[in-house]
Amino acid sequence: MRSSVNRPAAVAAVVVAVVVTAVVGFALSNSRGAAGPSSASVVGTAGRTAPPVNYVAMGSSFAAGPGEGPVVDRRCLRTGDNYPHQVAARLGMRLIDVTCSGSTAAELVTGPVRKHGKIRPQVEAVDHNTRLVTITTGGNDIDFVGRIIAQACNNMRALGLAHCGSGRMPPPPPGPADFGRLEQSLVNAVEAVRARSPLARVVLVDYTPVVAIDAPPCQLLPLLPWEVEQDAQIAAEMSAVNQRVADRTGAQHVTTASLAPLHSACAAEPWIRGYGNKMVFHPNAAGKTGIADLVAAAVR
Repeated sequence: MRSSVNRPAAVAAVVVAVVVTAVVGFALSNSRGAAGPSSASVVGTAGRTAPPVNYVAMGSSFAAGPGEGPVVDRRCLRTGDNYPHQVAARLGMRLIDVTCSGSTAAELVTGPVRKHGKIRPQVEAVDHNTRLVTITTGGNDIDFVGRIIAQACNNMRALGLAHCGSGRMPPPPPGPADFGRLEQSLVNAVEAVRARSPLARVVLVDYTPVVAIDAPPCQLLPLLPWEVEQDAQIAAEMSAVNQRVADRTGAQHVTTASLAPLHSACAAEPWIRGYGNKMVFHPNAAGKTGIADLVAAAVR
């Protein structure tokens, strides 16, 4: 991959208008070292006399919703206004939320091993009472947000403006083998859910859109045009992986691909927090609600 550090003139043409604020939580926002779920966030439905109809939410930070909103699990940076909480409230279901920032698709079934020990796999939250499972994951398997952060940071460093504190170069773009492993991990997760609850409806939910190929550059996404195009292609392939998994397993796929021009970081109504914000390039409040709208409409 070409380095933007040696192209200050090109970078300046794209991001000269950027006004940089301190970036809080850059390393934390995409860290594979973030702690896993020590316990699920369980939201009940008061007054029920019948057995609860359970909804289990699985996935990484784009489902956990870190960065804003009330924190309900500090180890996983899970918030009480994330899209699973909103979906559960709309559908009147009992939510068992095991989403965890930093987790991967492979860890849904195997569980991560981190400094505090092995964490229980998210799929273990599924039982015979589970009727809905949403899965939003995959970005950490291919370092999706991490590469965008590195690109933005290095572009700003080339102008002497970055406050990222890191000179990390973006990783190479993921290839067919990487996406193949991601696809198989998701198939394994869906099959594990079905083994624990054959009646559960499984919904694969895309990431909130971060970049759009045709969107003009802006101060919230200080990338070069070729970087935007490359990252948009990676996001599109992640969505394609979800569709292939849905085709193979009979799961449902809620796609966000067509929403990128409307709600990516540089759009008029972004669903993503851009550069300079806490938990950068992750869903904002509007994004959490927007994804909840899509999921609730799809499963009603």
